Amino acid sequence: MKQSDILCSITTILYSSYQEGLTSPASAELIETHLQKCPNCQKLLFPAADFAAPSPADSAAPSPAGSAAPYADDSAAYMAEASYLKHYRRLFLASTLGVFSGILLFALLLANVSFGIRHFFNLATKQHTVRTDSPDDYRQWEDYAGISEFAIFPEDLSGCKSVNEYHYRCGNSPILTTLQLYLDCQYTPEGYETEKQRLLKDARTDTDNAFFAQPACYTMLFSDTACEYAILLEEEQRILYISLENISRDEIVFDEIYLPLDYGNFGSPPENQAQPYCQYQDDNH
Repeated sequence: MKQSDILCSITTILYSSYQEGLTSPASAELIETHLQKCPNCQKLLFPAADFAAPSPADSAAPSPAGSAAPYADDSAAYMAEASYLKHYRRLFLASTLGVFSGILLFALLLANVSFGIRHFFNLATKQHTVRTDSPDDYRQWEDYAGISEFAIFPEDLSGCKSVNEYHYRCGNSPILTTLQLYLDCQYTPEGYETEKQRLLKDARTDTDNAFFAQPACYTMLFSDTACEYAILLEEEQRILYISLENISRDEIVFDEIYLPLDYGNFGSPPENQAQPYCQYQDDNH
């Protein structure tokens, strides 16, 4: 192979590295000198522009003052540098590809873990829900899995003059029970007084309207987001029986004025709020 062919090969291989300032000063000067003299390399590297050979002052890695131009017998050293730079480029590309692949695999793994957690949560919280608005289904609460024994509710509806409204919705999952039980009973004056005395005897009474806007009795209050109580509407001879567990305000089927005054803020009750109470638990906590 002719010396000129070797120099052309070296210049072609190293030119992109020369432009990026990756070549040694000696190699940079070799490329600049060769490009000044070789029309073939000028046409190959600058096919669409008038050639103006780079000078050492324009080089990304200029030769130090007084350095000698490389000799032909240094071709092996320049070829070795070219080989090193090619290896360096391959190593850089491989490293970049490896980092990108690692990020992609981590993102896929994270997505799978997230999907698995959501799938498990959906299975764990999936509820079997029963609901009815028919008073004929009163006391058919076998699907309920909470702590209430429904002592606030009458044993049957025989003492009621009429049932104005009834609603039952119960949802059970492996980790959560939801309940909304609402009974609006109309009584005769005698029936109302009888039922009122039963409630005053069997449940706690909110005598000064500290926890309810109307006179009320309760068997559960602010315990595990649960409350069970009866609202006494004496002028109308009506009693509203209510039991709630894990029900948000936007799910309530009755007028919100019959909710406890601080319903939905059980985690940080004000000083005058009722202490947690549940008559179905021995320690009342």
